[in-house]
Amino acid sequence: MNPLAFRKFKSKEEIRKAIWAYMEKEILVSFPRPCYGRIPNFIGVEKAVNHLKKLKEWHEAKTIFAAPDAVLFQVRLEALKEGKALLVAAPRLTGFYLLQDVPLGKAFLASRIKGFSQFGQKVEINSSLPKIDLYITGAVACDKKGNRIGKGAGYGDQEDRILSEAGLINEKTPRIAIIHEIQLLEDFSFLVSKEDKKISIIITPKKIYRPNLKS
Repeated sequence: MNPLAFRKFKSKEEIRKAIWAYMEKEILVSFPRPCYGRIPNFIGVEKAVNHLKKLKEWHEAKTIFAAPDAVLFQVRLEALKEGKALLVAAPRLTGFYLLQDVPLGKAFLASRIKGFSQFGQKVEINSSLPKIDLYITGAVACDKKGNRIGKGAGYGDQEDRILSEAGLINEKTPRIAIIHEIQLLEDFSFLVSKEDKKISIIITPKKIYRPNLKS
């Protein structure tokens, strides 16, 4: 049972600190450590990615957006191995890169942050780019209502806004978060605003959750 799931938190930052502390204490994270101030790169992410690859949405997707978080390395790698186009954001939103037709033998290197610029094309985000079929992000916490909390820097919100304004994603675009079960709480909707974008599919190493976004 998740000991954090039903705790009453007073702020997003309190949730972040509780999750970071627990994941460090229980050694649920790998490099980069410590996970404080980061999107946790949790142990067992490969199992979550295996769940992702079974989704109909994954099989039908031709173009995927993935954030640069370390926890999403395997997602980026699998997308490139399957020949999907991959739009990525560089850390701290210093640019966007489109990776496509990457040779299979180079997919591992291309999936790393240092490989974005080496194997991808730096692009301006506008309507001329391919529409995004799947938007995949990391999180510090999600709840079963589909609410997401990032590390507090606001980059995830900015990525979503930039892509939305360019018409590359919309409300119907599946937004997927890859997290550890300990990062999934019951309900912190009282801490988020109506402007915060919700996650439509939450994937952990144990399960796939599809929140009822109308509730």
